[in-house]
Amino acid sequence: MGKGFAYWGYRPLFVGEIAFLAGVFVLLRSGCLLAVFASGPSLVLAVAMGWALLRTFPYLDIYGFDALRDSVILVYGVFSFVVAALLIEDFRRIDTVIGYYRKFLDIYVPVVPILFPLSFYFADYIPDVPGTDVGLIWLGAGEVATHLAGAAVFVLAGLRKPTPIWTASLIAGVVVISAVSRAAFLAFAVPVTLAALAVGKVRPLLAVVATGAVLLAASYAIEMSISGYQEARVSTERRISVAQIVENISSIVGQGGAQTEDTTQWRANWWRTIVDKTVHGPYFWTGRGFGVNLAVEDGLARANSERPLRSPHSAHMTILARAGVPGLVLWVAFLAAWFGTLLRAMVQAHSRGHTEWAALMLFIACYVSSCIINASFDVALEAPMQGIWFWCLIGFGIGTTMLYRYLLGQDEYEVGTGALKHAHE
Repeated sequence: MGKGFAYWGYRPLFVGEIAFLAGVFVLLRSGCLLAVFASGPSLVLAVAMGWALLRTFPYLDIYGFDALRDSVILVYGVFSFVVAALLIEDFRRIDTVIGYYRKFLDIYVPVVPILFPLSFYFADYIPDVPGTDVGLIWLGAGEVATHLAGAAVFVLAGLRKPTPIWTASLIAGVVVISAVSRAAFLAFAVPVTLAALAVGKVRPLLAVVATGAVLLAASYAIEMSISGYQEARVSTERRISVAQIVENISSIVGQGGAQTEDTTQWRANWWRTIVDKTVHGPYFWTGRGFGVNLAVEDGLARANSERPLRSPHSAHMTILARAGVPGLVLWVAFLAAWFGTLLRAMVQAHSRGHTEWAALMLFIACYVSSCIINASFDVALEAPMQGIWFWCLIGFGIGTTMLYRYLLGQDEYEVGTGALKHAHE
Protein backbone atom coordinates (compact mmCIF):
# COMPACT_ATOMS: atom_id res chain seq x y z
CA MET A 1 0.00 0.00 0.00
CA GLY A 2 3.07 2.24 -0.03
CA LYS A 3 2.70 5.75 1.35
CA GLY A 4 -0.89 5.01 2.36
CA PHE A 5 0.23 2.45 4.92
CA ALA A 6 3.08 4.69 6.10
CA TYR A 7 0.55 7.30 7.23
CA TRP A 8 -1.29 5.04 9.65
CA GLY A 9 -0.84 6.26 13.22
CA TYR A 10 -1.07 9.52 15.13
CA ARG A 11 1.30 12.41 14.46
CA PRO A 12 4.16 12.28 15.12
CA LEU A 13 4.03 8.48 15.65
CA PHE A 14 3.24 6.80 12.36
CA VAL A 15 4.04 3.22 11.36
CA GLY A 16 7.70 4.01 10.60
CA GLU A 17 8.32 5.76 13.92
CA ILE A 18 6.55 3.00 15.85
CA ALA A 19 8.67 0.37 14.09
CA PHE A 20 11.80 2.44 14.82
CA LEU A 21 11.08 2.66 18.55
CA ALA A 22 10.14 -1.02 18.72
CA GLY A 23 13.36 -1.85 16.87
CA VAL A 24 15.47 0.06 19.39
CA PHE A 25 13.82 -1.88 22.22
CA VAL A 26 14.44 -5.21 20.43
CA LEU A 27 18.04 -4.23 19.70
CA LEU A 28 18.76 -3.52 23.36
CA ARG A 29 16.92 -6.66 24.47
CA SER A 30 18.90 -8.90 22.08
CA GLY A 31 22.15 -8.32 23.95
CA CYS A 32 24.00 -8.28 20.62
CA LEU A 33 24.47 -4.54 20.17
CA LEU A 34 28.24 -4.66 20.72
CA ALA A 35 28.58 -7.75 18.51
CA VAL A 36 27.11 -5.83 15.60
CA PHE A 37 30.07 -3.46 15.68
CA ALA A 38 32.51 -6.30 15.09
CA SER A 39 31.74 -5.56 11.44
CA GLY A 40 33.65 -2.80 9.66
CA PRO A 41 30.63 -1.43 7.75
CA SER A 42 28.71 -1.07 11.03
CA LEU A 43 31.47 1.09 12.48
CA VAL A 44 31.58 3.35 9.42
CA LEU A 45 27.79 3.62 9.45
CA ALA A 46 27.79 4.54 13.13
CA VAL A 47 30.22 7.39 12.44
CA ALA A 48 28.08 8.61 9.52
CA MET A 49 24.96 8.51 11.69
CA GLY A 50 26.79 10.38 14.44
CA TRP A 51 27.78 13.12 12.01
CA ALA A 52 24.17 13.36 10.79
CA LEU A 53 22.95 13.78 14.36
CA LEU A 54 25.53 16.51 14.97
CA ARG A 55 24.11 18.32 11.95
CA THR A 56 20.54 17.79 13.23
CA PHE A 57 20.56 18.75 16.92
CA PRO A 58 21.43 22.45 16.37
CA TYR A 59 18.31 22.85 14.21
CA LEU A 60 15.73 21.12 16.40
CA ASP A 61 14.67 24.36 18.04
CA ILE A 62 14.29 26.06 14.66
CA TYR A 63 12.72 23.37 12.48
CA GLY A 64 11.40 20.89 15.04
CA PHE A 65 9.99 17.68 13.57
CA ASP A 66 11.23 18.59 10.07
CA ALA A 67 14.84 18.30 11.28
CA LEU A 68 14.21 14.78 12.59
CA ARG A 69 12.32 13.82 9.45
CA ASP A 70 15.19 14.93 7.22
CA SER A 71 17.81 13.11 9.30
CA VAL A 72 16.22 9.68 8.79
CA ILE A 73 18.07 9.32 5.49
CA LEU A 74 21.00 8.18 7.68
CA VAL A 75 19.47 7.72 11.13
CA TYR A 76 17.20 4.98 9.81
CA GLY A 77 20.47 3.02 9.78
CA VAL A 78 19.37 1.88 13.26
CA PHE A 79 17.18 -0.64 11.44
CA SER A 80 20.32 -2.29 10.04
CA PHE A 81 21.70 -2.75 13.55
CA VAL A 82 18.38 -4.27 14.67
CA VAL A 83 18.29 -6.83 11.87
CA ALA A 84 21.98 -7.72 12.19
CA ALA A 85 21.63 -8.17 15.96
CA LEU A 86 18.62 -10.47 15.55
CA LEU A 87 20.53 -12.68 13.09
CA ILE A 88 23.53 -12.82 15.40
CA GLU A 89 21.27 -13.72 18.31
CA ASP A 90 19.79 -16.67 16.37
CA PHE A 91 21.26 -17.60 12.97
CA ARG A 92 18.18 -19.69 12.12
CA ARG A 93 16.33 -16.44 11.54
CA ILE A 94 18.01 -16.23 8.13
CA ASP A 95 15.75 -19.02 6.91
CA THR A 96 12.79 -17.48 8.71
CA VAL A 97 13.33 -14.24 6.79
CA ILE A 98 13.68 -16.11 3.49
CA GLY A 99 10.46 -18.01 4.18
CA TYR A 100 8.53 -14.81 4.89
CA TYR A 101 10.03 -13.15 1.84
CA ARG A 102 8.79 -15.97 -0.38
CA LYS A 103 5.28 -15.43 0.99
CA PHE A 104 5.64 -11.70 0.43
CA LEU A 105 6.51 -12.31 -3.24
CA ASP A 106 3.52 -14.64 -3.64
CA ILE A 107 1.27 -11.71 -2.72
CA TYR A 108 3.15 -8.63 -3.90
CA VAL A 109 4.14 -9.52 -7.47
CA PRO A 110 0.64 -10.59 -8.66
CA VAL A 111 -1.14 -7.53 -7.21
CA VAL A 112 1.35 -4.83 -8.29
CA PRO A 113 0.16 -4.65 -11.94
CA ILE A 114 -3.29 -3.84 -10.52
CA LEU A 115 -2.49 -1.65 -7.52
CA PHE A 116 0.14 0.58 -9.14
CA PRO A 117 -2.00 1.78 -12.08
CA LEU A 118 -4.89 2.18 -9.64
CA SER A 119 -2.87 4.46 -7.36
CA PHE A 120 -1.20 6.33 -10.24
CA TYR A 121 -4.18 7.06 -12.49
CA PHE A 122 -7.17 6.88 -10.13
CA ALA A 123 -5.78 8.52 -7.01
CA ASP A 124 -8.73 10.93 -6.83
CA TYR A 125 -11.11 8.01 -6.38
CA ILE A 126 -9.20 6.24 -3.61
CA PRO A 127 -10.29 7.02 -0.02
CA ASP A 128 -7.77 8.84 2.16
CA VAL A 129 -6.14 7.52 5.30
CA PRO A 130 -8.32 8.84 8.16
CA GLY A 131 -7.15 12.25 9.31
CA THR A 132 -4.87 12.84 6.28
CA ASP A 133 -5.08 13.76 2.61
CA VAL A 134 -3.02 10.70 1.60
CA GLY A 135 -4.73 7.91 -0.33
CA LEU A 136 -5.00 4.44 1.22
CA ILE A 137 -3.02 3.11 -1.74
CA TRP A 138 -0.14 5.30 -2.91
CA LEU A 139 2.61 3.32 -4.61
CA GLY A 140 5.73 4.96 -6.03
CA ALA A 141 7.19 3.57 -9.26
CA GLY A 142 10.69 3.50 -7.77
CA GLU A 143 9.79 1.49 -4.70
CA VAL A 144 7.83 -0.99 -6.85
CA ALA A 145 10.82 -1.32 -9.19
CA THR A 146 13.18 -2.21 -6.35
CA HIS A 147 10.85 -4.94 -5.07
CA LEU A 148 10.39 -6.36 -8.57
CA ALA A 149 14.16 -6.33 -9.04
CA GLY A 150 14.58 -8.18 -5.74
CA ALA A 151 11.96 -10.72 -6.85
CA ALA A 152 13.66 -11.28 -10.21
CA VAL A 153 17.12 -11.70 -8.66
CA PHE A 154 15.66 -14.07 -6.05
CA VAL A 155 14.53 -16.29 -8.92
CA LEU A 156 17.75 -15.92 -10.93
CA ALA A 157 19.78 -16.90 -7.85
CA GLY A 158 17.78 -20.12 -7.59
CA LEU A 159 16.07 -19.26 -4.31
CA ARG A 160 12.55 -19.55 -5.75
CA LYS A 161 10.84 -21.37 -8.61
CA PRO A 162 8.36 -19.09 -10.39
CA THR A 163 5.04 -20.14 -11.86
CA PRO A 164 3.94 -18.90 -15.32
CA ILE A 165 1.28 -16.62 -13.79
CA TRP A 166 3.78 -15.18 -11.33
CA THR A 167 6.31 -14.54 -14.13
CA ALA A 168 3.66 -12.87 -16.29
CA SER A 169 2.71 -10.65 -13.35
CA LEU A 170 6.36 -9.69 -12.86
CA ILE A 171 6.74 -8.73 -16.52
CA ALA A 172 3.49 -6.76 -16.44
CA GLY A 173 4.66 -4.89 -13.35
CA VAL A 174 7.98 -4.01 -15.00
CA VAL A 175 6.20 -2.71 -18.11
CA VAL A 176 3.88 -0.54 -16.03
CA ILE A 177 6.57 1.11 -13.91
CA SER A 178 8.95 1.53 -16.89
CA ALA A 179 6.31 3.62 -18.65
CA VAL A 180 6.05 6.21 -15.89
CA SER A 181 9.60 6.40 -14.50
CA ARG A 182 13.07 6.20 -16.01
CA ALA A 183 14.66 5.76 -12.59
CA ALA A 184 12.36 2.81 -11.95
CA PHE A 185 13.39 1.20 -15.23
CA LEU A 186 17.08 1.55 -14.34
CA ALA A 187 16.49 0.33 -10.79
CA PHE A 188 15.10 -2.89 -12.23
CA ALA A 189 17.22 -3.41 -15.35
CA VAL A 190 20.72 -2.80 -13.96
CA PRO A 191 20.74 -5.15 -10.92
CA VAL A 192 18.84 -7.88 -12.78
CA THR A 193 21.37 -7.73 -15.63
CA LEU A 194 24.27 -7.90 -13.17
CA ALA A 195 22.66 -10.88 -11.42
CA ALA A 196 22.15 -12.70 -14.72
CA LEU A 197 25.81 -12.15 -15.60
CA ALA A 198 26.93 -13.30 -12.13
CA VAL A 199 25.05 -16.60 -12.33
CA GLY A 200 26.23 -17.29 -15.87
CA LYS A 201 22.90 -16.80 -17.62
CA VAL A 202 24.27 -14.60 -20.40
CA ARG A 203 22.62 -16.43 -23.29
CA PRO A 204 19.13 -16.41 -21.75
CA LEU A 205 19.65 -12.72 -20.95
CA LEU A 206 20.60 -11.92 -24.54
CA ALA A 207 17.63 -13.92 -25.80
CA VAL A 208 15.26 -12.02 -23.51
CA VAL A 209 16.76 -8.66 -24.55
CA ALA A 210 16.58 -9.51 -28.24
CA THR A 211 13.00 -10.78 -27.98
CA GLY A 212 11.97 -7.78 -25.94
CA ALA A 213 13.56 -5.38 -28.42
CA VAL A 214 11.72 -6.98 -31.35
CA LEU A 215 8.38 -6.95 -29.53
CA LEU A 216 8.96 -3.36 -28.41
CA ALA A 217 9.78 -2.21 -31.93
CA ALA A 218 6.78 -4.00 -33.44
CA SER A 219 4.40 -2.71 -30.76
CA TYR A 220 5.78 0.80 -31.15
CA ALA A 221 5.22 0.76 -34.91
CA ILE A 222 1.66 -0.51 -34.50
CA GLU A 223 0.80 1.99 -31.76
CA MET A 224 2.19 4.96 -33.67
CA SER A 225 0.34 3.97 -36.86
CA ILE A 226 -2.98 3.53 -35.06
CA SER A 227 -3.13 6.14 -32.34
CA GLY A 228 -0.08 8.33 -32.59
CA TYR A 229 1.75 9.67 -29.52
CA GLN A 230 1.33 12.90 -27.59
CA GLU A 231 4.09 13.69 -25.14
CA ALA A 232 3.03 14.19 -21.54
CA ARG A 233 3.25 17.74 -20.25
CA VAL A 234 4.39 16.60 -16.79
CA SER A 235 5.64 13.27 -15.41
CA THR A 236 2.34 12.55 -13.64
CA GLU A 237 0.58 12.54 -17.00
CA ARG A 238 2.73 9.80 -18.51
CA ARG A 239 0.52 7.01 -19.75
CA ILE A 240 1.20 3.30 -19.86
CA SER A 241 2.13 2.82 -23.50
CA VAL A 242 4.91 1.41 -25.65
CA ALA A 243 5.61 4.88 -27.02
CA GLN A 244 6.18 6.23 -23.52
CA ILE A 245 8.55 3.36 -22.69
CA VAL A 246 10.52 4.07 -25.88
CA GLU A 247 10.59 7.76 -24.97
CA ASN A 248 11.95 6.97 -21.50
CA ILE A 249 14.63 4.64 -22.84
CA SER A 250 15.63 7.21 -25.47
CA SER A 251 16.07 9.86 -22.78
CA ILE A 252 18.35 7.49 -20.82
CA VAL A 253 20.67 6.51 -23.69
CA GLY A 254 20.43 9.74 -25.69
CA GLN A 255 18.03 12.59 -26.31
CA GLY A 256 14.40 12.34 -25.27
CA GLY A 257 11.41 14.62 -25.71
CA ALA A 258 10.89 18.03 -24.16
CA GLN A 259 9.19 16.79 -20.98
CA THR A 260 11.79 14.13 -20.12
CA GLU A 261 14.66 16.44 -20.98
CA ASP A 262 13.14 19.21 -18.85
CA THR A 263 13.07 16.99 -15.75
CA THR A 264 16.63 15.87 -16.45
CA GLN A 265 17.80 19.47 -16.78
CA TRP A 266 15.86 20.46 -13.64
CA ARG A 267 17.76 17.86 -11.61
CA ALA A 268 21.10 18.76 -13.16
CA ASN A 269 20.63 22.47 -12.40
CA TRP A 270 19.68 21.83 -8.78
CA TRP A 271 22.55 19.39 -8.26
CA ARG A 272 24.95 21.94 -9.74
CA THR A 273 23.67 24.53 -7.28
CA ILE A 274 24.24 22.15 -4.37
CA VAL A 275 27.79 21.37 -5.52
CA ASP A 276 28.56 25.07 -5.94
CA LYS A 277 27.30 25.94 -2.47
CA THR A 278 28.92 22.95 -0.75
CA VAL A 279 32.04 21.73 -2.53
CA HIS A 280 32.94 25.18 -3.86
CA GLY A 281 31.08 27.27 -1.32
CA PRO A 282 30.69 28.09 2.37
CA TYR A 283 29.03 24.79 3.38
CA PHE A 284 31.99 22.52 2.59
CA TRP A 285 32.49 21.19 6.13
CA THR A 286 29.06 21.51 7.69
CA GLY A 287 26.46 21.43 4.95
CA ARG A 288 23.22 23.29 5.55
CA GLY A 289 22.03 20.92 8.27
CA PHE A 290 18.91 18.79 8.60
CA GLY A 291 15.68 20.75 8.82
CA VAL A 292 16.07 23.57 6.32
CA ASN A 293 13.99 23.20 3.16
CA LEU A 294 16.60 22.92 0.40
CA ALA A 295 14.14 23.66 -2.39
CA VAL A 296 13.03 26.90 -0.75
CA GLU A 297 16.63 27.91 0.02
CA ASP A 298 17.64 27.31 -3.61
CA GLY A 299 14.61 29.09 -5.03
CA LEU A 300 12.86 26.01 -6.44
CA ALA A 301 9.76 25.99 -4.23
CA ARG A 302 7.56 28.30 -2.18
CA ALA A 303 7.68 28.02 1.59
CA ASN A 304 3.89 28.21 1.88
CA SER A 305 3.08 25.55 -0.74
CA GLU A 306 0.75 22.73 0.29
CA ARG A 307 3.31 19.95 -0.31
CA PRO A 308 6.69 21.70 -0.25
CA LEU A 309 9.46 19.90 -2.08
CA ARG A 310 12.34 19.07 0.29
CA SER A 311 14.71 16.76 -1.56
CA PRO A 312 16.85 17.25 -4.71
CA HIS A 313 15.78 13.80 -5.97
CA SER A 314 19.11 12.19 -5.12
CA ALA A 315 20.10 10.70 -1.79
CA HIS A 316 23.75 11.51 -2.48
CA MET A 317 23.00 15.17 -3.18
CA THR A 318 20.73 15.36 -0.14
CA ILE A 319 23.54 14.09 2.10
CA LEU A 320 26.05 16.44 0.48
CA ALA A 321 23.77 19.45 0.89
CA ARG A 322 22.79 18.69 4.49
CA ALA A 323 25.93 17.06 5.92
CA GLY A 324 28.63 18.65 3.77
CA VAL A 325 31.58 16.93 2.15
CA PRO A 326 32.43 14.96 5.34
CA GLY A 327 28.92 13.51 5.32
CA LEU A 328 29.17 12.49 1.66
CA VAL A 329 32.62 10.95 2.20
CA LEU A 330 31.31 8.90 5.13
CA TRP A 331 28.29 7.80 3.06
CA VAL A 332 30.46 6.67 0.14
CA ALA A 333 32.93 4.99 2.50
CA PHE A 334 30.10 3.07 4.15
CA LEU A 335 28.69 1.86 0.84
CA ALA A 336 32.17 0.81 -0.31
CA ALA A 337 32.81 -1.06 2.95
CA TRP A 338 29.42 -2.77 2.88
CA PHE A 339 29.58 -3.89 -0.74
CA GLY A 340 33.24 -4.88 -0.38
CA THR A 341 32.53 -7.07 2.66
CA LEU A 342 29.49 -8.70 1.07
CA LEU A 343 31.10 -9.35 -2.31
CA ARG A 344 34.24 -10.76 -0.70
CA ALA A 345 32.13 -13.20 1.32
CA MET A 346 30.10 -14.08 -1.79
CA VAL A 347 33.23 -14.91 -3.79
CA GLN A 348 34.54 -16.96 -0.87
CA ALA A 349 31.26 -18.88 -0.62
CA HIS A 350 31.23 -19.56 -4.34
CA SER A 351 34.83 -20.81 -4.35
CA ARG A 352 34.08 -23.18 -1.44
CA GLY A 353 31.02 -24.60 -3.14
CA HIS A 354 28.53 -23.01 -0.74
CA THR A 355 26.24 -22.09 -3.61
CA GLU A 356 23.16 -21.16 -1.59
CA TRP A 357 25.13 -18.79 0.63
CA ALA A 358 26.60 -17.20 -2.50
CA ALA A 359 23.11 -16.95 -4.01
CA LEU A 360 21.74 -15.30 -0.88
CA MET A 361 24.53 -12.72 -0.84
CA LEU A 362 24.04 -11.99 -4.55
CA PHE A 363 20.35 -11.41 -3.90
CA ILE A 364 21.07 -9.00 -1.04
CA ALA A 365 23.71 -7.08 -3.04
CA CYS A 366 21.47 -6.65 -6.10
CA TYR A 367 18.43 -5.70 -4.02
CA VAL A 368 20.42 -2.97 -2.25
CA SER A 369 21.91 -1.86 -5.59
CA SER A 370 18.40 -1.39 -6.93
CA CYS A 371 17.50 0.79 -3.94
CA ILE A 372 20.61 2.93 -4.44
CA ILE A 373 19.99 3.37 -8.17
CA ASN A 374 16.43 4.49 -7.51
CA ALA A 375 17.57 6.77 -4.68
CA SER A 376 20.08 8.40 -7.04
CA PHE A 377 17.26 9.91 -9.12
CA ASP A 378 14.25 10.05 -6.83
CA VAL A 379 13.12 10.76 -3.27
CA ALA A 380 13.53 7.28 -1.78
CA LEU A 381 15.73 6.78 1.28
CA GLU A 382 14.31 9.95 2.81
CA ALA A 383 10.94 8.22 3.27
CA PRO A 384 9.98 5.12 5.27
CA MET A 385 8.46 3.27 2.28
CA GLN A 386 11.91 2.57 0.88
CA GLY A 387 14.23 3.81 3.61
CA ILE A 388 13.20 1.12 6.10
CA TRP A 389 13.44 -1.64 3.48
CA PHE A 390 16.87 -0.39 2.41
CA TRP A 391 18.35 -0.31 5.90
CA CYS A 392 16.83 -3.69 6.84
CA LEU A 393 18.52 -5.15 3.74
CA ILE A 394 21.78 -3.50 4.80
CA GLY A 395 21.48 -5.14 8.22
CA PHE A 396 20.57 -8.47 6.63
CA GLY A 397 23.78 -8.25 4.61
CA ILE A 398 25.88 -7.38 7.67
CA GLY A 399 24.39 -10.20 9.73
CA THR A 400 24.67 -12.74 6.91
CA THR A 401 28.36 -12.05 6.24
CA MET A 402 29.19 -12.15 9.95
CA LEU A 403 27.39 -15.47 10.38
CA TYR A 404 29.00 -16.96 7.30
CA ARG A 405 32.47 -16.13 8.56
CA TYR A 406 31.59 -17.62 11.95
CA LEU A 407 30.11 -20.82 10.52
CA LEU A 408 33.07 -21.51 8.25
CA GLY A 409 34.66 -23.37 11.14
CA GLN A 410 31.54 -25.38 11.91
CA ASP A 411 29.99 -28.47 10.29
CA GLU A 412 28.54 -28.44 6.78
CA TYR A 413 25.63 -26.07 6.37
CA GLU A 414 23.44 -24.53 3.70
CA VAL A 415 20.65 -22.04 3.39
CA GLY A 416 17.59 -23.99 2.34
CA THR A 417 13.86 -24.03 2.75
CA GLY A 418 14.24 -25.29 6.31
CA ALA A 419 16.64 -24.38 9.09
CA LEU A 420 20.38 -24.16 8.52
CA LYS A 421 21.37 -27.78 8.31
CA HIS A 422 24.06 -29.32 10.51
CA ALA A 423 25.12 -25.93 11.86
CA HIS A 424 26.11 -25.40 15.49
CA GLU A 425 25.09 -22.40 17.53
